[in-house]
Amino acid sequence: MKNTLTQAFHTVLAVFVWAFIGLDTLLVFLLLAVFKPFDRKERISYRIANFWGQSIVRLNPFWQIKISGQHHIKKNKAYVLVANHTSLADIVCLYCLGRHFKWLAKASLFKIPFFGWSMSLLNYIPLKRGEHGSIRDSFQEAQECLEKGVSVLIFPEGTRSRSGKLGEFKNGAFKLAIRTKKPIIPIAICGTGKVMSKGRATIETTVKGSLTVLPEIEVSGYREDQHEELKTKVWNLMREELER
Repeated sequence: MKNTLTQAFHTVLAVFVWAFIGLDTLLVFLLLAVFKPFDRKERISYRIANFWGQSIVRLNPFWQIKISGQHHIKKNKAYVLVANHTSLADIVCLYCLGRHFKWLAKASLFKIPFFGWSMSLLNYIPLKRGEHGSIRDSFQEAQECLEKGVSVLIFPEGTRSRSGKLGEFKNGAFKLAIRTKKPIIPIAICGTGKVMSKGRATIETTVKGSLTVLPEIEVSGYREDQHEELKTKVWNLMREELER
């Protein structure tokens, strides 16, 4: 009987959380649609986006996400931000950093009603997997953002990890950093894996996790043909942080 009641409670709570996320996303889309034409410098837009993630985390008493090291991301400075990826909740939590950045995200996400439409209004960068021309164009757009002083955030594993362990990194983020001479900042996310993990439609109701921003890694001493060396260095730093 106790197990049945507990399961029912978690089911009701999960429905509530999804409903709240849905309404919050709708509100953010409407705000972006209203303010976007008057926000050429995107000062309002990125604050609306940050509000979306922060409100989902902070208004949910069952989610405890510890944020540390965000001071490493200096305002008015562009970085290539790289984070590990185990859950869709990682996207929500990264907005709690309160910083302005552009996502490099798979194109299918942009088709999701309200959520994807908001990504388009925020001028995030779609990436079509398996299409070489699209990959080239997406990274050209990311390069232009960095050159304009706007950070770009990439999940270098390319997809969510099913095992929860740090997966192999792809080269793109590290080539991009070397080419633009923008520092890399690794971000280690822990404890979100069961929230909205790959292959699951359910949402974990109780979460205790952390998001740790590591110090910037200067790339000016690397040549483009040394991206593997840089990639390995960042991977090792993130693995060490996740294993703590």
